[in-house]
Parts: sequence; C-alpha cells; structure tokens
Amino acid sequence: MKRLTIGVELAAQPSILFLDEPTSGLDAHSAKLIMDGVRKVADSGRTIVCTIHQPSSDVFFLFDHLLLLKRGGESVFVGELGERCHKLVDYLEAIPGTPPCPKDQNPASWMLEVIGAGVSSSSKNSTDFVKCFKESEEKRILDAQLDRPGLTRPSPDLREMTFQKKRAANSMTQMRFLLKRFNDRYWRTPTYNITRFAISLGLSILFGIVYSGKSYQSYQEINAGVAMVYMTTMFNGVISFTGTLPISFAERGAYYRERASQTYNCLWYFVGSTVAEIPYIFFSGAIFTIIYYPSVGFTNVGSGFMYWITISLFVLMQTYLGHFFIYALPTVEVAAIMGVLYNAICLVFAGFNPPAANIPRGYHWLYLITPQKYAMGLMNSLVFTDCPELPTWNNETDEYEGGSGLLACHELTDAPSSVGHTTVKEYVESNFGYKHSEIWSNFGYVFVFIAVYRVFSLLALRFINHQKR
Repeated sequence: MKRLTIGVELAAQPSILFLDEPTSGLDAHSAKLIMDGVRKVADSGRTIVCTIHQPSSDVFFLFDHLLLLKRGGESVFVGELGERCHKLVDYLEAIPGTPPCPKDQNPASWMLEVIGAGVSSSSKNSTDFVKCFKESEEKRILDAQLDRPGLTRPSPDLREMTFQKKRAANSMTQMRFLLKRFNDRYWRTPTYNITRFAISLGLSILFGIVYSGKSYQSYQEINAGVAMVYMTTMFNGVISFTGTLPISFAERGAYYRERASQTYNCLWYFVGSTVAEIPYIFFSGAIFTIIYYPSVGFTNVGSGFMYWITISLFVLMQTYLGHFFIYALPTVEVAAIMGVLYNAICLVFAGFNPPAANIPRGYHWLYLITPQKYAMGLMNSLVFTDCPELPTWNNETDEYEGGSGLLACHELTDAPSSVGHTTVKEYVESNFGYKHSEIWSNFGYVFVFIAVYRVFSLLALRFINHQKR
C-alpha cells in the first residue's frame, strides 16, 4: 500500500515529492525496501522531503540532508549528513558535554538520546542545542543559502510561477476516471454486493413463504398485508444503510488525501459515488421483487414493475443517507448510532404504526416530512388501493354491487363495527393514509428526498473534514 501511494504520486511526474513517515507500521526489512525505492527516485533528479521518526541505521544512511527538531519544533541541526552521517556526528560531538557516538550505535538513535528526544530519555545533558545551532557555522551557511535571490527574495531572472488551472486534469477526465474507479471498487468488493443480493433473496423467500395464499380481503389479513409491505421495505432499506457505512468510510480516507493534493474536484467524487450504487441496487431490487411479488399473491404486472422501481428507489435513498452520515460524522460507530436514531423516528411516523389516522395533530408535521411515509404510501397504493371504480353498498341486500374484481375493490370482511362497511381500498386510504390518487406525488417526493440527501452529502464532502492532521 505504501509503494502504491508513492507510485500514484509519481504518476504526475512531480519535481518535489513530500512523504509523511513512509516507513511507519513497517518492519525493518519492509522499511528498507521502501526507502531503497525512494532513494532511486531521488537519484533520478527529484527532490524528496520526508518526515521520519527513529529510522534504522540502514535507512538513515540513505538520506543526504537532515533537519533535526527538538520538542517544540526548534531546529537543532540543518545540513548535509555526509557518508554514514559523519557530519552530523562530528557536529554534535563538537558541542561541549555531548557524549561520543559509540562505534556500532545507530546515529539516529544516538542523536535523539543526546538532545533528550529518545525513547528512554535518560540523557542528563543540559546543553541548549538550539542556541548552539544558532551560533554555529552550519546556521551561517544555511542563512547564506536562503538569502540567495529566488529563494526567500525575489529574483529578476526568475518569473513568478503561475498556474492556469487549479488541477492538472479537466472536468471530463476527472469524472471519467472517478466513475471507473468507483465501478472497479464495487466490482472488486464482491462481499458488499453479494451480501446485499443474498439478503434480498432471503427476505423475498421468507416473506413469500409466510404470506403465501393470503387474500388480503379480511380485516386481519389486510393489516397483515400492510405490515408485510412495511417490514420488507424497512428491512431492505436499513440493511442497505448499515452495509454502506464501512465501505464508504474506508473510501473517505483516500478522498481526504487526494482532495488535499487537488487531484480532483469533490463534485466528481460525489458523482462517482452516486452513480456506482444505482445498478447494484436496482438489480438487488429486481431479485427481491421477482420472487416476493408473485409469492405473496400480487398479480398485476404493471404494478409489479412500479413496485420494483419504488423499493429500489427507497433502498437507494437509504444508501445515500448512509453516505451523508459517513461524510458528516467522524466514525462509523457514530454514523450507525445516528442512523438508527433517525430511522427509528422515521419508522414511527411512516403511517403504519401508529396508523396515519391516529397520529396526534401536534406531530402531524413530522408525519409530513418523513421520507418513509411517501415510499410506504407508494408501494401500498400500488397493491392495496388500485380500484378505478368502487362498488356501491346496497342496503336492501346488505352487499356491495358493481366494481371490478381487483383486490382493492373487494369488501373488507370481518371488520369491527367501528370500521363498518368498507372496501379494502377505502380502509387502507382512510386508516393508513396511503391513497391511490397520490401515487405520482409520492413518487415525486421520493425523488425529492433522494436529491436532498445527495445535496447534504455534497455539502459534507465539500466543507467537513475529519482528518486529525
């Protein structure tokens, strides 16, 4: 991973390469391999500025120059190291009170012990190394070098460096590569999508078996049917929300690093993350709908197609909600907790339990701004309120007359006296608020909430950065 990161930076052919502790977390052998590669890059004519903490002697001998800092960020030594760091050793040993460097000791460890920054911090040397450096010949040489025209002072022979563009690649190139990157990442992370497909398959089979043979014409069965739509919708959505958190969090670290390097605009990263999810979610929704929809007794093909579109959009909305929480919050754990809290509130005001008709007036505004309410309303309307012509009640025969043979047009049987004579359509619309006349408006609201989540995600990407350094 370290070599890959360095390789990505070298792809732009930079004249100066900045490396922040490239050997951290590596054993001595791996660190030497990495730094040998960096040495070869330096030998090719590039300048490499590298921070490193307590390197091995083999790694330390690869460096040409050193800036040694003590606690507080003050300079103790700046200059050439020389062969096997003899210039550094000679400089420190020349300071009164400094113990000599043992022949076989690592000069890097020795210099840190001398200035009181070593692991053991056992040195009792009270020498002010910062003051010694300020009064040294090395400091005078450094000041003379920095005072040359073109470094810290303007030079008439050197034009001011200006850039016509903020980023090397144009917008179309950024978008194309980021789209490919996200598609490749999802394709190369099969566990993420295979898990999603397997859960959709399992839910469809489970609910298909449990609700097989139901007619949804009795009071008990229609309530169970609405509960079935509620549970399958929420399970699919919440599982998608929790599943996207870790993969989005893992990607976020790379985004922070690359955006700090001005590799691309956050807009195109946002577009890539938006588009990459769509085919997998709609395929997962198709797996679920193809098995679940006919298994539970629904037969209208047109409504089935719309059901697939709706549940896919709802899962997409929950996935984008997960993106927003990951971009806006510091850790996966915090995002998961906030997501559970947010979804729990939304589930209460989705119109099922309590039914929309029983929600207190003071909380009605929460019902109206709950995204789940519109997705639930859309799916229940497709299967339980599709009745173009309602039958009429005949008081003489105590029966309904007319109407079509659609499920929603049937009389609701075994209903309590408080409900009275009603059809499946009328009961679902009056009790749960899922009205067939509001299908297209609900469809529009689902798109609105998807857009709102994406706008919030873009703003979080642009203005929130959880890097600690």
